[in-house]
Amino acid sequence: MTKLWTLLVAGALSLALAVKPGEPLPDFLLWDPQGRPVTPATMSKPAVVVFWASWCPVCKAEFPGLHRVAEETGVPFYVISREPRDTREVVLEYMKAYPRFIPLLASDRDRPHEVAARFKVLGQPWTFVVDREGKVVALFAGRAGREALLDALLLAGADLP
Repeated sequence: MTKLWTLLVAGALSLALAVKPGEPLPDFLLWDPQGRPVTPATMSKPAVVVFWASWCPVCKAEFPGLHRVAEETGVPFYVISREPRDTREVVLEYMKAYPRFIPLLASDRDRPHEVAARFKVLGQPWTFVVDREGKVVALFAGRAGREALLDALLLAGADLP
């Protein structure tokens, strides 16, 4: 647990601009692949929100491990491309390899890269772990280590196997 706290403190200090632990998710409205609206209020929680881009080599390296955690825990992983050029088609094709992820797509109100700006993410991947009340309990800029991510999910109230 000490390692997680060290990561959280270091992350909070170096990511002073981003949505911080204890803060609620910023408001947004995006669509899931079936065309259903997804907002912070309608998301299943606890949850993980990952900002990524299709061209990002770190995202490509991290996604298989994140997907395994999603499969093992049953926690929903909402993935949002912060790359304006990642079209619906690009996102859905990329996500075929990760069926447990829930890709969120542009709505009439919001575009994914606009939502990333509300979260104040500065790169990708950025991963936010959200508790049952919709508050951020942990964030990771860059790769999220498996054990730290599982610890964060426990802090979020996830019932892990």
